[in-house]
Amino acid sequence: MVYDDLDLEQAQIRVRRGGSSGGHLGLTSIINSMGTQDFYRVRIGIGRPPGRMNPAAYVLQRLKKKELESISFAVNDAADAVEEIIQSGLEKAMNKYN
Repeated sequence: MVYDDLDLEQAQIRVRRGGSSGGHLGLTSIINSMGTQDFYRVRIGIGRPPGRMNPAAYVLQRLKKKELESISFAVNDAADAVEEIIQSGLEKAMNKYN
């Protein structure tokens, strides 16, 4: 599962297995549908909203050009991490990308 994460700095990625949804509504839906939290995850950092901005509004807003560029690189890295998980296993992917 590849998804955005407010708790990581923008464009940072992390690979892991299992864990809670951390309040991520999309991930909560997936966990409920699958009936388990035990699956591989690649998280892409989007950072925290500025000031007191609503997190839901933050994740749905249009990215600025500079943000789009950094997130694009992170998405490519996340795709590479998924390939690494498939080809070499979770532990090697975690060592390489975390």
